[in-house]
Formats: sequence, C-alpha cells, structure tokens
Amino acid sequence: MKISGFTFIRNGNLMGYPFKESIRSALPLVDEFVVVICESADDTKKELEKLRDENPKIKLIDSDWNITKKSGSILSEKTNIAIKEITGDYGLYVQCDEGIHEKDYEQITRVLEENLNNKDIKGFVFDYIHFFGGYFSYAKKSEKKFFYDKEVRIIRNDGTVFSWGDAMGFKDTNGVKINIENKNAVPINANMFHYGRAKNPADMYKKDKEMERLYNFQIINRLKNWVSNYDPRVDKYIYSDFSWLEKVDRNNLDFHPAPFREIALKQDWDIDDFKTFMKEKKGAAQFFKMLIYRIVKDLINETSNAVKKIKAFLKIKIN
Repeated sequence: MKISGFTFIRNGNLMGYPFKESIRSALPLVDEFVVVICESADDTKKELEKLRDENPKIKLIDSDWNITKKSGSILSEKTNIAIKEITGDYGLYVQCDEGIHEKDYEQITRVLEENLNNKDIKGFVFDYIHFFGGYFSYAKKSEKKFFYDKEVRIIRNDGTVFSWGDAMGFKDTNGVKINIENKNAVPINANMFHYGRAKNPADMYKKDKEMERLYNFQIINRLKNWVSNYDPRVDKYIYSDFSWLEKVDRNNLDFHPAPFREIALKQDWDIDDFKTFMKEKKGAAQFFKMLIYRIVKDLINETSNAVKKIKAFLKIKIN
C-alpha cells in the first residue's frame, strides 16, 4: 500500500499559515508529498525548498494564481493539480492550516489497509478539531451545527475522485459527492486539527480580508465566505461568549501534533483579547444576520430541509 500526501499553498508566510508544520505532521504517513506552490509575494517557495532538502519525499510543483472566477474555485483547481501528480493508492489531503496527530498514525494506516481492495470506498472521513482564538481553545463537538465536524481528507487515487468548489470536499466523475451518506466514504476515526482560526485578532482580520478577494462578484459567494467565518456568537473577531469553546491547559502541549507544539508555545495573547478588537453588534442587525446565516448555510450544504429549519427558527424567535 502506498500513500501520497498532497496540498497547495500561496503566501504561506504572509498569511501566517503553519504550512511547514502541516506537511511535517503528515510526512511519517506518506511515501511522497506533493505541494503545488502558487505564485506568492513572500518566501514560501524558499521555505519549502529547504524543507524538501531535508526530506526527499517532498515534490514541489510551481503554478500561477490567475483567478478567472470569483467563486473560490481556484482553490479546488490548485488541489486538482496536486491530485494529478500523486502516485499512491491513496491521497492524503492536508490543507496548510491542518495537522495530524502522531497518535492516530496507526489507526489511519489500519483502516486504509482494511479497505485497500474495497473499490466502492472512495474517501475516508476525519473528525475535526477547530481551534479558535489561539492554540488552547477549540469548538465543542456540540457546535457542529455551526462548524463542519467531519470532512473527507483521504481519497482513493484511482482517477475518479476530484476536488470541487472551494476545495472543502470531493466528488467522483459522475458528480456524486464523496461522503458517508452516499456510502462511498467511511469514517477513519481519527482527528484532523484545524488551526485556521488559531491566530491573534489582527492576523485573523488580515487573513479574512485576503480570502474575501476570492469571492468578490457573485453575491452568493460573498455570503458563502461570510458564513464560513461567522458564528452567531462570534461577530468578526468578538468572542463574547466562550461557553461554546473547550479549553486546553497551556502546559498540555502534547494535545497538539508534535510539529505544532513549538508555535503553540509561542502564543503571546489570550482569547480575551478578541473581546476588544472590534465593537460587538447586537439587536435587530444580529437577528437578521443569524437569519441569513441559516438560509445561506443550508443553500451551500444543499440540504433538503432548509425551509423546515428556517420556519422552526422563526417560530422560536417569534414566540
């Protein structure tokens, strides 16, 4: 059995992505790791070349960053470039703000080996730990109605699976989504650690503004970008209610995958710093924002019971 890792990156240092840590967390699992380096305004490529010199498993591919559609689709386009280059039986997709804990290596390998000859299974689903406000607070599992709690991050590399949309998921060549519901994916019973919102307030603001450039012209895509970065209790960078977060003891660095422990140790802010970064919005504006959030999130996820959910939500608010 051969496993290939793959990802893409652009402006990794400027945007504060822990891309080297992400790759390092996956390297012990894979026989090769393909990185598509999109044209950047920083020294991301030089950093990756150094990393490649340390580990010959890494293969670097240069690419442009010509956005033809303001829909976020460039993210899946670059992901698919990487998929075309991998040679393993499986492809392990680790986005550059994600990491895998070494305690899960054995479990991941076992599930892949068990399914090697089951050609109907095209994907393997990870559970997610989403860090918010730093490296020592993450969303509770009960918050899955607001944050995706599962995603396919390993695919069968048989030429029938590709990334779509803004690279959050995968489909087969018939347009069928790869997920547990469609019975073409199985849970792998391991965690993916997501550090995309583990930044300090100023860096989080900078990242979100950069991402907005991918969703400029089509209103649904602007809303999509907003929804993906919004929780009704978190308005921009205001964490006014911390009851939805689990806390991690700062001395428990082993909670993180090994490559991430050093950057977690360097955290010099507290989650309370988010309370004063921007003025909190309340009242009618918050109600309508919540309403739009529910509508758009259901449209994005293509759920069939969107109307039922909205009616239930309005009934609760009216009563």
